[in-house]
Amino acid sequence: MIDCIPVRTLDAARYAQTFAVFVARSFEYPAMTGRLVGVAADLPDGFACLDIGAGTGKVIGDWLAAGGRRPGRYVAIEPNPDHVTALRETVAACDIEADVIVEPFHHRFAIEGEYDLALFSHSVYWLGDPAACVRRAYDALRPGGWVVAFVQGPFGVHPMARLYEPLFERDRPRGPNHELSSHELVRDLRAAGLDPRVDFDPTPLDLTGLFDAGAERERDEFISFCLQIEFAELAEPIKSDVIAYLRAACVEEAQRLLWYEPNATVWLRR
Repeated sequence: MIDCIPVRTLDAARYAQTFAVFVARSFEYPAMTGRLVGVAADLPDGFACLDIGAGTGKVIGDWLAAGGRRPGRYVAIEPNPDHVTALRETVAACDIEADVIVEPFHHRFAIEGEYDLALFSHSVYWLGDPAACVRRAYDALRPGGWVVAFVQGPFGVHPMARLYEPLFERDRPRGPNHELSSHELVRDLRAAGLDPRVDFDPTPLDLTGLFDAGAERERDEFISFCLQIEFAELAEPIKSDVIAYLRAACVEEAQRLLWYEPNATVWLRR
């Protein structure tokens, strides 16, 4: 029997800090923006958008900056206080009518009104029952409305988290579940009687220089986000094992070091 390794789970503030390191290395946001610009083009004038797990507002900000159609009503749900300040600043800069709800979403959440678009931007990992929560948003759509859920595919961070999670003894429950991917979400939505579609976009993570001497702090912060632990505190030899795994999972292409993690878009139409 293998003894579990004591680890410290990231709190909300540390999640926000390590998330910023991860995002700086990701190509997924332009792909997500393109998907949203496309779906919004077919929505009715003055459409209503429910953004569940809106984070810092980067997605809505990038979407509108790319020329996406503006919602007539925008409601954002974001429970992390370390994101809410930036979220409020983003929607104010976008000059849209917005309500920001600072509380967690769940499958019995009281959604007021009807919507044409319900958006989950990599937020399903935080939900106790992701399929039931997506169904709750689906039920709040007007006819012809869309649920769009951006979620990691069963690649990259997903297998890494599944590989190492059984080795950890956490000091408290983790926040996001990085063992969840589009595979599990689609499976559970189908089991609930829904008919989701899934598309993948080539969105590698650019890890060029991350394993170089002098980049140890950024490397540790990046891995902290992936595993949702204080990785710098991990003892040897497991720390070296994780670094070796991540380095071996990358490929060199055009003088860049890329970790392939195709981003998934899960679609449901009302």
